[in-house]
Amino acid sequence: MPVNYNKKKLGKKMKKTPNVTFPLIKDHWNDKVSVAKNLSNFGLTNNPSKSISTGFTNTQPQVKGEEIKEQNKKRKREPKQPQVVKMLEEQANKPTGIKQITLPPGTIKFITGLMEKYGDNYKEMTKDPKNVYQMTWKQIRAKILTFKSIKAYEHLMPQPIADL
Repeated sequence: MPVNYNKKKLGKKMKKTPNVTFPLIKDHWNDKVSVAKNLSNFGLTNNPSKSISTGFTNTQPQVKGEEIKEQNKKRKREPKQPQVVKMLEEQANKPTGIKQITLPPGTIKFITGLMEKYGDNYKEMTKDPKNVYQMTWKQIRAKILTFKSIKAYEHLMPQPIADL
């Protein structure tokens, strides 16, 4: 059985402006204006295809003696709130935190065991019985290099048991 929908309410939901969660834009967002108008007020665009010129313009007069018509050139609007774009650019240019690389504990255990046993001899690591996935020496080397790129990989290495 088909479910009846109130199409008037659905249409209003579709036209509703989106909830803006980004704080820089949210402060300057006007809910009474359309999305395209809000973005143009900020100096941004809703449709990048329309905002970028293709570079092809007809500058030749159609008939001899006529002047070039300026109908093709659109009037460029000045943004009403240019500070929004400046704040967005500043935030984009700020350095972000370095992503911390993490490896699964099983992989760390496998790599540390191989490094203790063979050192830097990757070819011998491929012949180890713990290499159940039959990784090549280059794959093992890549895993070890990512493991060494972790900031504090030394503390992940198992400590030797002191002789008592």
